[in-house]
Amino acid sequence: MSVASIIPARPCNIPMPSLSTLACAPDAVTKSRWFQNTRPRWQLVSHASHDRNDADTFDDFVVKGKQFLDDLGSGLSTSPQFDRSVVTKELWDSENFGKRGEAYVLGQVVLGLLVIAPVINLEPLVRILAFSAVSLAAVIILSSLGTLGSNLTPLPKPRENAKLKNDGMFRYMRHPLYMGLILGSFGLAVITSSLSRGMFAVALTIILNYKAEFEEEKLVEKFGEDYIRYMSEVRRFWML
Repeated sequence: MSVASIIPARPCNIPMPSLSTLACAPDAVTKSRWFQNTRPRWQLVSHASHDRNDADTFDDFVVKGKQFLDDLGSGLSTSPQFDRSVVTKELWDSENFGKRGEAYVLGQVVLGLLVIAPVINLEPLVRILAFSAVSLAAVIILSSLGTLGSNLTPLPKPRENAKLKNDGMFRYMRHPLYMGLILGSFGLAVITSSLSRGMFAVALTIILNYKAEFEEEKLVEKFGEDYIRYMSEVRRFWML
């Protein structure tokens, strides 16, 4: 058998190393370099472009970070301009009173003070609301399961024989099951006074929102204009 029949054909314009070079490479570095050079040109360009994009993104991040710190320092080094007489005149301007957003300022001041010194204990009321939220969530979930019937699947892609549901809880929100999970999660976090549960409830809300987006893409593919019309009439989540 000839040597030519053993060695595979090399790509065009790629220099073939000598057999002695490949055989004598102590750590296969020479071999790996040669095989890397045999990759198609589009792969080499793609990898180089990807590396440049990563470098540009990091450089961008560094530049913006430095700019942010500079702007932060500039603001801290500048004394605030507060003219008491001008502010007093603005506050006592009876002609424009109520037209400049005074209600927002009043609410900001009152709620800010209550955050600092909560003179009113709302915990009993909040717990009652949380219990109500968990109960409502359970009812919404059970009702939605009944409405879905044979359409029920844990996967966001609908079944082949699925039918469009726009009755029951689906009349008020496109994803009542997800709404029930979100409402119940936050309610349970409040009832148990658990910050960890609250954080996980936020994470669950985010993942369910992305899942709902993916599911809606598949539903549009399946039901077309009917589901697009449904989306224009009904919110994704209740009150959201």
